[in-house]
Amino acid sequence: MRGLSLACLLLACSLWADPTAAQCPTPVPGSGPAAAAPPPPGTAPQPLPAGAFVRAEGPRLVLGGKPFRFVGTNLALMHDPPWRTRYRETLAAAACDGLTVGRIWALGEGTPDAEPWERQGRLFRAGPDGWVEETFRHLDRVLAEARQRGVRLVVTLANNWGDFGGVPMYLRWAGIDPEEWGGRTRFFTDERVRRWYRAHLERVVSRVNTVTGVSYRDDPTILAWELMNESTAVGDEAARARRAWIAEMAGLIKRLDPNHLVSPGLLGYDSRRERAEWLQVMQLPAVDFCDLHYYPQDDEHKLRGRAPIERAIDDAAQLARFVVRKPLVIGEFGFRAHPPIWEGLARSVWFDAFLGRALDDGAAGVLAWIYEPWQGRERPHGIYYDDGRSAPVRAALRRQAALLGGGPPEVRNPQLRPERGAAPFLEQVVTVATRRKPAVAWKSADDGSRVLELAPGDFTSARWERVGTWDGGPLLHAYGSDSGWFEYQFEVPKHRSARELRLRVRLSSEFPGATSPPDGHSTVHVTIDGQRVATLVVIADDGLGRWHEVTIRDAALLRQLATGVHALRFEVPDGPDARGIAIYGANTGKGTVQVNDGGPLSLRLFAD
Repeated sequence: MRGLSLACLLLACSLWADPTAAQCPTPVPGSGPAAAAPPPPGTAPQPLPAGAFVRAEGPRLVLGGKPFRFVGTNLALMHDPPWRTRYRETLAAAACDGLTVGRIWALGEGTPDAEPWERQGRLFRAGPDGWVEETFRHLDRVLAEARQRGVRLVVTLANNWGDFGGVPMYLRWAGIDPEEWGGRTRFFTDERVRRWYRAHLERVVSRVNTVTGVSYRDDPTILAWELMNESTAVGDEAARARRAWIAEMAGLIKRLDPNHLVSPGLLGYDSRRERAEWLQVMQLPAVDFCDLHYYPQDDEHKLRGRAPIERAIDDAAQLARFVVRKPLVIGEFGFRAHPPIWEGLARSVWFDAFLGRALDDGAAGVLAWIYEPWQGRERPHGIYYDDGRSAPVRAALRRQAALLGGGPPEVRNPQLRPERGAAPFLEQVVTVATRRKPAVAWKSADDGSRVLELAPGDFTSARWERVGTWDGGPLLHAYGSDSGWFEYQFEVPKHRSARELRLRVRLSSEFPGATSPPDGHSTVHVTIDGQRVATLVVIADDGLGRWHEVTIRDAALLRQLATGVHALRFEVPDGPDARGIAIYGANTGKGTVQVNDGGPLSLRLFAD
């Protein structure tokens, strides 16, 4: 079925029978270890042989000189007793479903005075020096069982998020507030934090398995080491620091363990800036393959809607194969269990379609999120091997794994080709037309002028990579990221002769969250009917902005405004200072900061 368009695949996969369904029965919930019964004779996977390491050769993964491709899953094995105690049956079910690679988290950081339940079920270390040997032994058991089941593992060494400690806990050990601006960047630059991360890396990578007696560096069960789950870097300085950190830590692993692959573990591919940064990281010599996480439904909050799934996959595959020339592994993807129908199609159909497109594009591997036993409540992206509700999704995973069949990693999508280079498949910029009528509600002022007030969201059109309005902070504001523009249309009241037009507007740059790096300013061109009337350098995003006033006395332009509809535009041109814009308005009464001089942007006309 390779080579089908997304539309054809969506139709076809809904009609397929599942030839492997009888081999992997769905256990009864709560059946415990009995659920780990092996599949019928002749279907059980073989243990991994010694020395069978997966290598990267150009855009392919290879094993024993032959192409190695996989459909796999993230596995809930490492944290909390309900998942730890059922690791054997989880691995058995994954192997039975043809999932030959899993991804696990060898991480967990807590305070030195962590509670016993945390130490016993979650942590690799309680404080920088509080190593928890039992958790390392559990990792030993997981690796030993995975090897017997023929499942290779991507082992992740740290977490960007606060789940099980993560980057926030590393920073708190050093007395750094992870919420302050630059706090997260210091994970990559603070020598104490770097030393603590290196200690964990060295301890894991250099370990000898207490179950098998095999050194981790000599264990083919490990497919790759991943430096961090979903690392982020906001701003140019942070991005440079992260690249240096990745190069250092990946190089350290290579010195300790020359047998295994290394991936960086990045989050961020939604904008041109993020895409360019992703490309720079993946081109680092110590990085062995390109990694990517993609959750299509998470794009729904954007006004532009969901980017076509197939084009997003194509874009990453094109860069990996023909620009970076390294394998592409999609380390996480998923579709939510609820709603069960999205965009008119069932969850399992979306799994079929996503996997089919990625493998048609020549991806070396794709890992679903997340494979686990049922624990009495449904998690948004859970795939339960022991509950019938996930049976259609499991069938989709089995179908796509079976279609690989050990064949060559052909790229069946003719749109992917060397001469295309890094040209994007995905339109990163969206134009929004609000259909608002031109503003005409001018009011008389005490000084004899006429004033037109515009709320930030009153724009008639906009073109940005991300665009919207936000009322969750102290000031209502419209935001647009990177380069682009907002346009507000207006008509001027009749007059004999205009002497002056004053624009007053409160602006900052735009970054995710409430703050930006100190160097995160933007350059903004202000135009009326295409004529530039000002160039402003607006402050780095602080969630509040700063007032700017522009006075226009150009007689020809003022005469032009006497009739018709006119366009006021705030534009951030492409370039190094293209860091978006936020246009602020009225106070919301929310947040801890109160702003006394908030208010709408305004035009003030002085005329006879």
